[in-house]
Amino acid sequence: MRKIKVNYCFNQLISTLIPAFTLYFICFSISPLSAKTWPDLEREQEVKIYGSERSAKFKASNIFYDIEDWNEHYSVRALGIYRYYDYPLSKSKTIFPFYYHIQSKKDNREYKRIINVNETKENDSVQKSFFPFVFWGNRPNHSYFITIPFFFQNKSEDGSSFGFPILPLVYYNHKEKISDSSYHYTRFLTFFHYETNGKRGLTDLSFTPLFYYSKENYLFLPLLLYYQNFRETTHEYWLGPLYYSKDKLKEERLFVFFPLVGSYVSPKKEIDFVFPVYLNIKDSEEDYHINLFWYTKVHNANVNLATNDGNVYLDYDFGLFYNLVGISKRSKILLGNSQKRNDIASPTKPELKKKREFNRENSDQFSGYQLLFGIFSYEKADTKKHIRLLPFAWFTWDESSEDKVVLVPPFFPIWLSYVSDDLEYKIIFPLYGKQKDKTSEIHSYLINGYIKEKYELNNRVERSYLWPFVNVYESDIDSGHRVLPFYVYNQTRNDNSSKTNTYTLISIYKRLSNSNVEAKEFLIWPVWISYDSYLYKNQDAKTTFWFTPFFYRRVSDSSSRTNLFWFIDWEFESYKPILSKNQNETNPPVTKTTLSHFLIFPFYYSESSFSILPVSFNHWSNEEFTTFTLLNYYHSKKEGHYYNFLYLLESENSSSNYQLRSLWDYLFSFQKKPKEIQRLTLLWLGYDNTSDKKTINFFPLVRTTESLEETSKLYGPFLYYQSISEEEITKLALAGIGYYHNQTKSDNQYSTYVLLGVLYQEKTELERGFVKRGSLWGWLWEYQTEDNGYEKFSILKLFSYSKETDGTKKILGISI
Repeated sequence: MRKIKVNYCFNQLISTLIPAFTLYFICFSISPLSAKTWPDLEREQEVKIYGSERSAKFKASNIFYDIEDWNEHYSVRALGIYRYYDYPLSKSKTIFPFYYHIQSKKDNREYKRIINVNETKENDSVQKSFFPFVFWGNRPNHSYFITIPFFFQNKSEDGSSFGFPILPLVYYNHKEKISDSSYHYTRFLTFFHYETNGKRGLTDLSFTPLFYYSKENYLFLPLLLYYQNFRETTHEYWLGPLYYSKDKLKEERLFVFFPLVGSYVSPKKEIDFVFPVYLNIKDSEEDYHINLFWYTKVHNANVNLATNDGNVYLDYDFGLFYNLVGISKRSKILLGNSQKRNDIASPTKPELKKKREFNRENSDQFSGYQLLFGIFSYEKADTKKHIRLLPFAWFTWDESSEDKVVLVPPFFPIWLSYVSDDLEYKIIFPLYGKQKDKTSEIHSYLINGYIKEKYELNNRVERSYLWPFVNVYESDIDSGHRVLPFYVYNQTRNDNSSKTNTYTLISIYKRLSNSNVEAKEFLIWPVWISYDSYLYKNQDAKTTFWFTPFFYRRVSDSSSRTNLFWFIDWEFESYKPILSKNQNETNPPVTKTTLSHFLIFPFYYSESSFSILPVSFNHWSNEEFTTFTLLNYYHSKKEGHYYNFLYLLESENSSSNYQLRSLWDYLFSFQKKPKEIQRLTLLWLGYDNTSDKKTINFFPLVRTTESLEETSKLYGPFLYYQSISEEEITKLALAGIGYYHNQTKSDNQYSTYVLLGVLYQEKTELERGFVKRGSLWGWLWEYQTEDNGYEKFSILKLFSYSKETDGTKKILGISI
């Protein structure tokens, strides 16, 4: 059955779950957990201002509030919970954590949040929510309303949808306008769904898993194993072992009642069968019929009216015992177009045809007769006639030709005679038949009781008895005989080679002989007893005998192998030693035979291996030995060895290195070169100098690393850490909580913190040589200096003294 039936159930399940997943995705994408952000508006609020620049742009700055006022920039920040900005791109106000509002000055964007009530305006769209339960909004030609998890609704100018997305899906409805029509989808309690179209009405209906229906497409009842496809160009029907399909575009038709009955019809081929009774195969070249047990259908009669070119015809067919006797007729009853329909040129004289060139469909008047399932056939179409006695070709002639054909009696001939210089065709039904032309001659006696054939091509002579069951033939290039279905023999030959094939119901025998090989193959099945022999010109001869599963034997010039019951196997190999320069070449070396391998399961032995399957495998050579025994792997060679036990213990030794480790160095590791130890570790503890960096690690007591680029030291459980590299210096005490210092060498910037800045901090900035020092992050006291002469000292952010770049001095922001 077509793949759509399998995919449809899966698609139905997916279509059930998609609305629910889509709903939650829409909700969380519409109203995220954080406030709506527009980076282009908020970026201007994040500009860092410090030192003399801050003193110039802020008219008030203390522990309670900051007031900024300069060139279209105005802001107020108070007590850490209130912020107000009025900048060139936007205005915003925040009362943390209850209220937030931002509005763009350059376009129509605005966001407002009061606790968890959100409103977003962007261009022509408005979105609101009571997070995370209710979401609603609209944009041009579209609106939505969602209450999680109970209800959702979506409307647009093209359609709408609404539902109740509690799993399992209680209700879902979707409407949409498509072109000049409308589409409506509804699903209820997950399993039931239907779809309608404004023009076509109900188009799809399903109740999982009982039935699936699609208008003008298919009907599928899984529990009944029933499927029906009624698309415009293809029709399909399936019910258990019954299957029928029709493709109008390809003009194909198929019917199957598995495995007994089948019928296939297409423009190029027709096949029908009733197993094991008969098989018919018909194509553009040949027409075959195989009938094993005389079909028991009593008779078949059919009368039809047919029209063509305005003419009306009466067609009549009659068959007895499945065309044991068959009659076909056509008569014109109404005259239409007087133009002759048969456009096939009339032959000038009788001739032989492998395929008939006219039939009832291209004739005005037609009479046809068949006997013995088509073995003997005679047809007349208008002025043309043809006759055939299998295995003869069709003998075709035209009444208007000058050559005369004798028929007795004329309406259904049992005697036909035609003789000319290049063709002779005679039938005395059912006693005798003859067909002779320039290149062949065929005689038939008692229909197909005995047939004798001669052909000039390759001097072929052929005789058949009860054709096609018994046959004998011979020619210059081949010969053979058969007794169907029991025995078939054929042989082909030429100057350089010959090939013989013999087939029976239980055996196959083949023989091939040419300049390169002499081969024989023999097979008895289904027990599978086989024998084959190959004698090559430039290769070893090979002979094989196989009596499955008891005995196997293969013999060649260089080896012989024997197998008993699969579990006992041995092989011998033969070879001739190579002569040395001192040996006498007049005395050829004696062939030596050695045991290649020997197997008595589970023991296996060869010249270079011994195994106990499946627990031990061992292999050796002159310089190496390998074993895999009880999960232990060991490989030894002249240069060293390698040992592995499930990677729990791994050892490797070579001329320049020795290594002992566990779990790829993670559990423990030891590596040594001739004059130094490169690695000695247990878990994370130990010494490692295997890379460009030397590491001594006894964490949490001490850990040091040294390399060309960096040197680091760690003492105690994060008591003190120091890292010095080409670019920066970092020092920490008590994991950076007690002391932290970082300095970059390229720009000479640094920052220092004692107790995270509570006790003391000192930090630089790139611009104007800015340095600030203080305690409690500047809230207890802070002192700032710049290269331009700016200085500022403050205590508790309440008392401040500053010296501006122009020499002005201020106390509490007031000039003195």
